[in-house]
Amino acid sequence: MGRRAGLMLLGVYGIAMLGATKNRFRVNSPEGVLVITYMAWVLVSLTWSIDTMFTLRRVVTVYLLWVAALATAARYSIREIAILAAWVCGITAVLAFGNELRLHTIEPSNPLWRFSGLFHTVAMGWNCGLLALSSAYLATVTKNRCIKRFMYLTLIMAMCLLLLTKSRMALAATLGALFFFWMMASSRRNKAGIILGIISLGCLCYLLIGDQIVQYLDSATTLGRGQEARESVGNLTGRLPLWKECFKWAAMRPLVGYGFNTFISPKHYATIALHVGWNPSSIHSGYIDAILGLGYIGFLLLTSFLITTSFRAVMLARRFLSYNFLAAVMIWLCYNLFLEANLITRPTFMTFIALTVLAHFAFMPEEEAATT
Repeated sequence: MGRRAGLMLLGVYGIAMLGATKNRFRVNSPEGVLVITYMAWVLVSLTWSIDTMFTLRRVVTVYLLWVAALATAARYSIREIAILAAWVCGITAVLAFGNELRLHTIEPSNPLWRFSGLFHTVAMGWNCGLLALSSAYLATVTKNRCIKRFMYLTLIMAMCLLLLTKSRMALAATLGALFFFWMMASSRRNKAGIILGIISLGCLCYLLIGDQIVQYLDSATTLGRGQEARESVGNLTGRLPLWKECFKWAAMRPLVGYGFNTFISPKHYATIALHVGWNPSSIHSGYIDAILGLGYIGFLLLTSFLITTSFRAVMLARRFLSYNFLAAVMIWLCYNLFLEANLITRPTFMTFIALTVLAHFAFMPEEEAATT
C-alpha cells in the first residue's frame, strides 16, 4: 500500500508540475520519436499479454514514473537534478548505514553479509553509484571550497558503501561512468596524468605482489562474497542458465513477447524456477527482459533509443560540462542493464532519475539546458 500511495503521489506531482511549468517541450528526433514509439508499444502489449492485470500494473507504474520524470526534466536544470540525486541518495545511504548499525548486522569479514540497509543489495549498489556520479559532478562544477571538499568526501563515502554492497555490476558500471566523467572533464595534461597513474599503479601492484596478482584479481571478482560466488562467476551467478531458458520461450513469441515486464509472472514463475534450479525475481537483464516482454520489436526500439541517446549525450558532453553528468548516467544505466532489468521498470528513485535523464534528451531543447 505504501508503494502504491507513493506512485499515486508521484503521478499527481508529475501532472501538477507539467501544468505549472512553462511549455518548452519538443520532440528531439530521433530520441523523442523512439521513446514515444517505445512507450506506445509498451501500452499496446496489454492486448497480447499472458496476464493482462499483471501487465497493467507494470504499465501503470512505468507511465507514472515517466510522467514524473518528464515534469522534473522540464522544471529543473541539469545541476538541480544532480543536487536532487545527491541529496536523496545521500540521505538514503546514511539511513541505510544507520539501520545496519541499529540491527548490529555489519560484518564485513562475513562472506554472506552484503550492505543493504533499506533495499536489496543490488538496489543499494545503484543508490551508491548514482550518489558517486552526482557527487563527482557537483564537486567539479562548484566554486565553493567547503562544498567541493564535502562532495569529494561524499564521493569517497559512496564508493566505500558501494564496495560493501558487493554488487559487481553496480561497481563496474559506476567505475566506468566515473572514468568517462573524469576523462571528459579533465584537460589533456590531466588525462595523460590519469592514464599514467593507472598504468603506474598496475605496475606497482605487480612488483609488490608478483605472480600472485592473478589470484588476487580472481578473488576481486567476488568482492569478498566467498567461494560459492567465485564458482558461479563463470555462469554469471546463475544468469546464463536463466537466459538460455528465456531464449527458448522468446522463440515461441519472437515479435511481440509476453507483455511488458510480464514474463516473470505467476503463470511462468514455477516452470522457470524448475528449469533453472533457483527462484529468479526478474530476468536480470534489461535487454533480454525487453525481448521477452515486448518481442524483438520492443528490443530494437529500446536499444535504438539508448544508443542514439548515449551518442548524443557524449557529443554534448564535449561542448558543455553539465552534460558530462548526463552522459555518465547514460553509461552507468546502459552498463547496468546488461545484468539487471529492474533499473528502468521498477519504482525506485534511481529508476526515476534514469528516466529523467532519458526524458531530458528526448524532449528538452539543448540550448536552454546547456546554459545551466
